[in-house]
Amino acid sequence: MAVVANAAATGLRELKKRRTRATLIDVAIHLCIEQGYENTTVEQIASAAEIAPRTFSRYFPSKEAVIVAILGDVADDVADCYARQPTDITQYEALARAHLEVFRSTSYDNPDSVAFERMRLLLTIVNSAPAIGLGAFMFRTDGFHYAAIDVAAQRMGVATGHPSIRILFDTWAVVMGVACHGLGAVGGPPVEPEILCHRIEAVYGIFTRLWKP
Repeated sequence: MAVVANAAATGLRELKKRRTRATLIDVAIHLCIEQGYENTTVEQIASAAEIAPRTFSRYFPSKEAVIVAILGDVADDVADCYARQPTDITQYEALARAHLEVFRSTSYDNPDSVAFERMRLLLTIVNSAPAIGLGAFMFRTDGFHYAAIDVAAQRMGVATGHPSIRILFDTWAVVMGVACHGLGAVGGPPVEPEILCHRIEAVYGIFTRLWKP
Protein backbone atom coordinates (compact mmCIF):
# COMPACT_ATOMS: atom_id res chain seq x y z
CA MET A 1 0.00 0.00 0.00
CA ALA A 2 2.87 2.35 0.82
CA VAL A 3 4.30 1.83 -2.68
CA VAL A 4 0.94 2.65 -4.25
CA ALA A 5 0.58 5.74 -2.05
CA ASN A 6 4.07 6.95 -2.94
CA ALA A 7 3.43 6.40 -6.64
CA ALA A 8 0.17 8.34 -6.39
CA ALA A 9 1.89 11.19 -4.55
CA THR A 10 4.66 11.29 -7.16
CA GLY A 11 2.07 11.34 -9.92
CA LEU A 12 0.24 14.25 -8.29
CA ARG A 13 3.49 16.20 -7.88
CA GLU A 14 4.37 15.71 -11.53
CA LEU A 15 0.86 16.76 -12.56
CA LYS A 16 1.15 19.89 -10.43
CA LYS A 17 4.54 20.69 -11.97
CA ARG A 18 3.17 20.35 -15.49
CA ARG A 19 0.21 22.56 -14.61
CA THR A 20 2.43 25.22 -13.06
CA ARG A 21 4.73 25.18 -16.09
CA ALA A 22 1.75 25.51 -18.44
CA THR A 23 0.36 28.36 -16.32
CA LEU A 24 3.67 30.22 -16.45
CA ILE A 25 3.78 29.91 -20.24
CA ASP A 26 0.17 31.09 -20.62
CA VAL A 27 0.70 34.02 -18.25
CA ALA A 28 3.94 35.01 -19.98
CA ILE A 29 2.20 34.94 -23.36
CA HIS A 30 -0.66 37.10 -22.06
CA LEU A 31 1.67 39.69 -20.51
CA CYS A 32 3.98 39.83 -23.53
CA ILE A 33 1.03 40.35 -25.88
CA GLU A 34 -0.55 42.94 -23.56
CA GLN A 35 2.48 45.05 -22.65
CA GLY A 36 5.29 43.85 -24.93
CA TYR A 37 8.11 41.37 -24.46
CA GLU A 38 10.67 43.99 -23.45
CA ASN A 39 8.36 45.46 -20.78
CA THR A 40 7.54 42.10 -19.21
CA THR A 41 9.63 40.90 -16.28
CA VAL A 42 10.08 37.59 -14.52
CA GLU A 43 8.65 39.18 -11.38
CA GLN A 44 5.48 40.19 -13.22
CA ILE A 45 5.05 36.71 -14.68
CA ALA A 46 5.54 35.08 -11.30
CA SER A 47 3.14 37.50 -9.60
CA ALA A 48 0.42 36.95 -12.20
CA ALA A 49 0.86 33.18 -11.84
CA GLU A 50 0.65 33.61 -8.04
CA ILE A 51 4.04 32.10 -7.33
CA ALA A 52 7.33 33.49 -6.02
CA PRO A 53 10.08 34.51 -8.48
CA ARG A 54 12.21 31.88 -6.79
CA THR A 55 9.67 29.24 -7.78
CA PHE A 56 9.67 30.58 -11.34
CA SER A 57 13.40 29.82 -11.56
CA ARG A 58 12.71 26.15 -10.87
CA TYR A 59 10.84 25.95 -14.16
CA PHE A 60 12.61 28.49 -16.36
CA PRO A 61 16.04 30.12 -15.96
CA SER A 62 14.86 33.34 -17.63
CA LYS A 63 12.01 35.12 -19.37
CA GLU A 64 13.62 34.20 -22.68
CA ALA A 65 13.40 30.51 -21.78
CA VAL A 66 9.60 30.75 -21.60
CA ILE A 67 9.47 31.95 -25.20
CA VAL A 68 11.90 29.20 -26.20
CA ALA A 69 9.54 26.69 -24.57
CA ILE A 70 6.69 27.89 -26.80
CA LEU A 71 8.90 27.49 -29.85
CA GLY A 72 9.89 24.05 -28.61
CA ASP A 73 6.38 22.72 -29.23
CA VAL A 74 6.58 23.79 -32.87
CA ALA A 75 10.17 22.59 -33.19
CA ASP A 76 9.23 19.08 -32.02
CA ASP A 77 6.63 18.82 -34.78
CA VAL A 78 9.19 20.00 -37.33
CA ALA A 79 11.76 17.49 -36.04
CA ASP A 80 9.36 14.58 -36.53
CA CYS A 81 8.71 15.64 -40.11
CA TYR A 82 12.41 16.39 -40.73
CA ALA A 83 13.30 12.83 -39.73
CA ARG A 84 11.00 11.47 -42.46
CA GLN A 85 12.54 13.48 -45.30
CA PRO A 86 14.57 11.73 -48.06
CA THR A 87 18.29 11.43 -47.46
CA ASP A 88 19.29 12.27 -51.04
CA ILE A 89 18.51 15.99 -50.62
CA THR A 90 20.41 18.72 -48.77
CA GLN A 91 19.71 19.29 -45.09
CA TYR A 92 18.39 22.75 -45.94
CA GLU A 93 15.95 21.27 -48.44
CA ALA A 94 14.88 18.72 -45.84
CA LEU A 95 14.28 21.46 -43.25
CA ALA A 96 12.35 23.57 -45.75
CA ARG A 97 10.12 20.65 -46.70
CA ALA A 98 9.59 19.74 -43.04
CA HIS A 99 8.47 23.25 -42.11
CA LEU A 100 6.13 23.50 -45.08
CA GLU A 101 4.58 20.11 -44.37
CA VAL A 102 4.06 20.96 -40.69
CA PHE A 103 2.49 24.36 -41.31
CA ARG A 104 0.24 22.92 -44.03
CA SER A 105 -0.83 20.01 -41.84
CA THR A 106 -4.31 19.85 -40.32
CA SER A 107 -2.82 20.63 -36.90
CA TYR A 108 -1.63 24.08 -37.99
CA ASP A 109 -3.76 24.95 -40.99
CA ASN A 110 -6.75 25.62 -38.75
CA PRO A 111 -7.26 28.90 -36.86
CA ASP A 112 -9.15 27.02 -34.14
CA SER A 113 -6.32 24.59 -33.33
CA VAL A 114 -4.08 24.90 -30.27
CA ALA A 115 -0.98 24.47 -32.44
CA PHE A 116 -1.98 27.33 -34.72
CA GLU A 117 -2.78 29.61 -31.77
CA ARG A 118 0.59 28.93 -30.15
CA MET A 119 2.38 29.69 -33.42
CA ARG A 120 0.36 32.89 -33.88
CA LEU A 121 1.12 34.10 -30.38
CA LEU A 122 4.80 33.24 -30.66
CA LEU A 123 5.20 35.22 -33.89
CA THR A 124 3.17 38.11 -32.50
CA ILE A 125 5.42 38.33 -29.44
CA VAL A 126 8.81 38.11 -31.15
CA ASN A 127 7.84 40.38 -34.05
CA SER A 128 6.58 43.03 -31.63
CA ALA A 129 10.05 43.26 -30.07
CA PRO A 130 12.50 44.55 -32.71
CA ALA A 131 15.46 43.90 -30.43
CA ILE A 132 14.98 40.13 -30.49
CA GLY A 133 13.22 38.72 -33.55
CA LEU A 134 12.50 35.07 -34.28
CA GLY A 135 16.05 34.34 -35.38
CA ALA A 136 17.19 34.72 -31.78
CA PHE A 137 15.11 31.72 -30.74
CA MET A 138 15.12 29.36 -33.73
CA PHE A 139 16.82 26.04 -32.97
CA ARG A 140 19.22 27.44 -30.41
CA THR A 141 22.37 25.37 -29.88
CA ASP A 142 23.67 27.23 -26.83
CA GLY A 143 21.95 25.64 -23.85
CA PHE A 144 18.60 24.85 -25.48
CA HIS A 145 18.32 21.45 -27.14
CA TYR A 146 15.83 20.54 -29.82
CA ALA A 147 15.05 17.14 -31.28
CA ALA A 148 15.86 18.45 -34.77
CA ILE A 149 19.51 18.71 -33.72
CA ASP A 150 19.58 14.97 -32.98
CA VAL A 151 17.81 14.26 -36.28
CA ALA A 152 20.33 16.35 -38.23
CA ALA A 153 23.27 14.67 -36.52
CA GLN A 154 21.89 11.24 -37.36
CA ARG A 155 21.16 12.21 -40.96
CA MET A 156 24.68 13.58 -41.43
CA GLY A 157 26.45 10.94 -39.39
CA VAL A 158 28.13 13.42 -37.06
CA ALA A 159 28.02 14.25 -33.35
CA THR A 160 25.55 16.90 -32.17
CA GLY A 161 28.48 19.14 -31.27
CA HIS A 162 29.97 19.00 -34.77
CA PRO A 163 30.49 22.41 -36.46
CA SER A 164 28.16 21.39 -39.31
CA ILE A 165 25.25 21.29 -36.84
CA ARG A 166 25.91 24.85 -35.69
CA ILE A 167 26.30 26.06 -39.28
CA LEU A 168 23.09 24.35 -40.40
CA PHE A 169 20.85 25.67 -37.66
CA ASP A 170 22.39 29.13 -37.36
CA THR A 171 21.87 29.75 -41.06
CA TRP A 172 18.41 28.18 -41.03
CA ALA A 173 17.47 30.47 -38.15
CA VAL A 174 18.29 33.43 -40.40
CA VAL A 175 16.11 32.01 -43.21
CA MET A 176 13.17 31.54 -40.84
CA GLY A 177 13.76 34.90 -39.18
CA VAL A 178 13.53 36.68 -42.54
CA ALA A 179 10.52 34.62 -43.61
CA CYS A 180 8.61 35.38 -40.41
CA HIS A 181 9.64 39.02 -40.06
CA GLY A 182 6.71 41.33 -39.41
CA LEU A 183 4.04 38.62 -39.25
CA GLY A 184 1.51 39.50 -36.57
CA ALA A 185 3.13 42.86 -35.81
CA VAL A 186 1.14 46.08 -35.89
CA GLY A 187 0.66 47.00 -39.54
CA GLY A 188 2.17 43.72 -40.71
CA PRO A 189 0.61 40.73 -42.47
CA PRO A 190 -1.60 38.46 -40.34
CA VAL A 191 -0.25 35.18 -39.04
CA GLU A 192 -1.82 32.64 -41.36
CA PRO A 193 -0.30 29.24 -42.24
CA GLU A 194 -0.40 29.77 -46.01
CA ILE A 195 1.12 33.24 -45.75
CA LEU A 196 3.90 31.78 -43.62
CA CYS A 197 4.45 28.94 -46.11
CA HIS A 198 4.63 31.35 -49.06
CA ARG A 199 7.16 33.42 -47.10
CA ILE A 200 9.30 30.35 -46.35
CA GLU A 201 9.22 29.25 -50.00
CA ALA A 202 10.20 32.71 -51.23
CA VAL A 203 13.04 33.25 -48.76
CA TYR A 204 14.34 29.71 -49.20
CA GLY A 205 14.37 30.32 -52.95
CA ILE A 206 16.53 33.40 -52.42
CA PHE A 207 18.78 31.48 -50.03
CA THR A 208 19.43 28.62 -52.47
CA ARG A 209 20.26 31.03 -55.28
CA LEU A 210 23.02 32.56 -53.16
CA TRP A 211 25.28 29.53 -53.58
CA LYS A 212 24.57 29.02 -57.29
CA PRO A 213 26.79 30.73 -59.90
